[in-house]
Amino acid sequence: MTILERYLSKFDQMIDPAREERVAGRYRAVYRFEELEKPPFCWSDLPPIADPDWPSYPYNDTFNDREKMLLSQLHAPFMHYASGDDHPLTIRANYGTVILPSILGAGWQLTENSMPWAFHLDGRDAIRRLVDNGVPDPRSGLGADCLDTADYYMETLRRYPALSQAVYIYHPDLQGPFDVAHLLWGPDIFLGFYDCADLVHALLQLVTETYIVWLRYWKTVVGEGNEWTMHWNNWQRGGTMLRDDSAVMLSPGQYREFVQPYDQQVLDEFGGCIHFCGRGDQFVNDMAASSNLYGLNITQPELNNMQKIVDLCQQHRLVLIDMQEEYVPAEMKAGVTLRRSWIASQ
Repeated sequence: MTILERYLSKFDQMIDPAREERVAGRYRAVYRFEELEKPPFCWSDLPPIADPDWPSYPYNDTFNDREKMLLSQLHAPFMHYASGDDHPLTIRANYGTVILPSILGAGWQLTENSMPWAFHLDGRDAIRRLVDNGVPDPRSGLGADCLDTADYYMETLRRYPALSQAVYIYHPDLQGPFDVAHLLWGPDIFLGFYDCADLVHALLQLVTETYIVWLRYWKTVVGEGNEWTMHWNNWQRGGTMLRDDSAVMLSPGQYREFVQPYDQQVLDEFGGCIHFCGRGDQFVNDMAASSNLYGLNITQPELNNMQKIVDLCQQHRLVLIDMQEEYVPAEMKAGVTLRRSWIASQ
């Protein structure tokens, strides 16, 4: 028996379909804004578990080895499953933030032991050529690696009936239109707001169309719809999780001009949720009013006015996703999923 067979067999024997139904039902109740005495939660630091035996690999060792990537992706679901929290069994083709930039022709490199970094294109003339070339083939760059890895996951898991039913392959890290444009162009994009805004918009439109074309293609491969999907360690409504990390550097007016219209095109196509790191107080009012938006994931609440964000989420019926428990009002029993510290609970 190979290492892969040993651990997949082990996990397959643990799966309880009733547990999966129970977890799914709890998350669906959250998006219906039903009051729950205990909202769904995942541990931020795991409690001791009886059998923690699962292989762990450095990220770089998994990048070109699909067997190690699959085992690495299943590591957190295995540990959380054993811990008794509400973590769904989710995995992805784990190629980092450079996927869409690579599809659009950007170079990239692995660092010592972290996710890959994209190289900016060589100036504005290169951006113009990119725009003129139109939407690329979905199998360009790392697009093919993501699609082939999903095929490998599905083919491998078919041999494990319970695991294949319980594990969900969620979409890779496509970032969001402005984040990808920033990775392609580099910091000069901010000057472009003032002296070549038409080119900025043209690039953003190309990125948005490429995002939509690629994600449609991905969904045909994995059989994913747009009503209920999973991302990271949560169930969610909608078919995508947009990232707006670069947007935290923008003014409210710049967000409304260069970010929101392109995010909205993606949300109109798939529906979904939005994530951002950093401080988003300046644009969160506009973000929360987006159509076909069902939730917000904010990973640095300490930098934000959380009372304002809680009020906006309640007003617009947006779920506050995977929020650290200490930032959630005690009386908030609907519209939230929690990240809870086991150490703090002791």
